[in-house]
Amino acid sequence: MTQNRNVIIKVEAGSVNRHNDLVRLCFKPKRYFPDWQEGTSVLAMSITDADGHASGEDVPCQFEPTLRELAWQTGELPAGTSAHYAIRHINGPPPKVRYHIEQKPAHLLISADNALFARYNFLGVWKPYFWPINANHGTVVRGAGGEDHPHHTGLYLAYGGHGEGGSANIWSDWDEPPYGPCGKMLHQRFVRITEGNIYAEFVEDLIHVKGDGEVIMTETRAARVWYADDTRRFLEITHETTPPLDIGDRQFLCVARLNPSMGIPEKGHVENSEGQIGRTAVHHQRARWCDLGGTVGDGVAGIALFDHPENAEHPGFFGEIAVPEQMSILHHPPDELEDDRFRLKFGVYVHADVTPAADVERHYQCYTNPVQAEVLKD
Repeated sequence: MTQNRNVIIKVEAGSVNRHNDLVRLCFKPKRYFPDWQEGTSVLAMSITDADGHASGEDVPCQFEPTLRELAWQTGELPAGTSAHYAIRHINGPPPKVRYHIEQKPAHLLISADNALFARYNFLGVWKPYFWPINANHGTVVRGAGGEDHPHHTGLYLAYGGHGEGGSANIWSDWDEPPYGPCGKMLHQRFVRITEGNIYAEFVEDLIHVKGDGEVIMTETRAARVWYADDTRRFLEITHETTPPLDIGDRQFLCVARLNPSMGIPEKGHVENSEGQIGRTAVHHQRARWCDLGGTVGDGVAGIALFDHPENAEHPGFFGEIAVPEQMSILHHPPDELEDDRFRLKFGVYVHADVTPAADVERHYQCYTNPVQAEVLKD
């Protein structure tokens, strides 16, 4: 194993207390390490001070070569403080992979520490969906074959609602009237599948079609999974589509159908960013986030849906076109896009306990105000 000089990185907590937050930094190794070899060279990181005096403590990190992105986690970093890291180039074995994505013919198995976090079902379905999505005591969302609304399965993106205003219906999953024939979101390929010791991510190309097969739009979808710890798990999803060639309301909905064991709406706990509590109180309300939780397996767990401030119409409407056992975020594209892409970003926070103990507002702030990192010197 060989190594050379260090590059010093500074990170700023900003206005939020950080605890194992994900840090992302655009980093181009060849600018700093002339002998960098793609595919064999490895980046290593250690905690240091501003002058480059290392503490001797190494920090796990992950470099994604296609993005030229370096990722790691902060540890404890109080609001208003900063930390420094030294990056060095080594020739040695890559770090052990903690987050895995196993590709099967019709689904992906996404795991952390050799335990399943989520399955992403992408073939043989009307629209791809995540189920299960596991907290530390079991799944927070319902699978297929429920007693009501069998198309409400797991966590998914839907389009068009029930066809309001004549839009295509990629929601009801019916072949026949009154709602069918419905459209579909069809998997085309995985552009990239990334595994590592900090996160796992997949990037997928899809097409959205009407019931007669006419193409409405194309989509590139990215989903990244990482854990702050075993009781705080995160799924960050980005949808980027071409302009929908369709009439009507053109609704986009991020939807989660909850595990029936939570007992919502009669039991469990539901709360949104505006301080409204209870499934009825949060219904049809604009909010930055909404959290729903209750009994899951042998414990209590919840799922919070985060609406990113860059989304059109933020904050979105929560609960539109949803039964009480379900939660959705509704957005429409603008009449005219600034460029040729419509983008939606959603965060999913899977946690132990319910809203107050899960510190949902702080985690939303961490999601929307990521840690800032910069190269100081080498």
